[in-house]
Amino acid sequence: MERLFVVIGRINSILLLLALLGAGAFIGWMAWPSAQREERGAIEVPASQTEKVSPVLLRFERIQNIIGADTQMMNLTTEGRSGKFSSGGGSYVSEIRNVLFLTGDGKKARWLFPTHGNKILVVSQLREDSYGPGAIEKPTAALYFEYVTGDAGGDKISKIAMAKPDGTGFVEVLDGVDRVIAYQMLDSQRLTVVYQKGKSVHHARFSVTTMTKEFDAEIVSVPDRL
Repeated sequence: MERLFVVIGRINSILLLLALLGAGAFIGWMAWPSAQREERGAIEVPASQTEKVSPVLLRFERIQNIIGADTQMMNLTTEGRSGKFSSGGGSYVSEIRNVLFLTGDGKKARWLFPTHGNKILVVSQLREDSYGPGAIEKPTAALYFEYVTGDAGGDKISKIAMAKPDGTGFVEVLDGVDRVIAYQMLDSQRLTVVYQKGKSVHHARFSVTTMTKEFDAEIVSVPDRL
């Protein structure tokens, strides 16, 4: 009788081991397609010396049509582990590092920046708002960028720039911006930006035709204490 219980105990142990192996195989099977999707179309490259995360994945995002221009654009993004979690290897973070423009029938390619060291925070097509039923979407008047230069050293001070709808004529219009609170097209030719620089909140207006600043005035100062 004791031998019978020993045999039954061994059989139960074997069944438990098989169940654990089956569960592990199922989890691995479920995770594999996700990992494949994560790296599909990406190229692994070493991080620069200023980066804390290595390596990174380099990929193109979806093509965007620039309305009213014979040009398309694609964001070049890098992905790497954030390292915020000590266990589990961290999570993936994505950053836009450059924009590729494709112009004309021949899709002539041109980069926004000559290198991929800048971190682009915002890429936007500036268009006048369309109103009313059946309103046709207005063409892009200019492109708007917020970015941090690669040599900024992580101080998060950003720059604001504009370019023509085909990506040419890139012009920096503001520097040392801590935070952009809002930006909006007033009409087909003027852009308004409300931003914070230090303890001061400013309102600036720009001509998207000449890409020049028309005025920049402080509207309020943030108090030192409540």
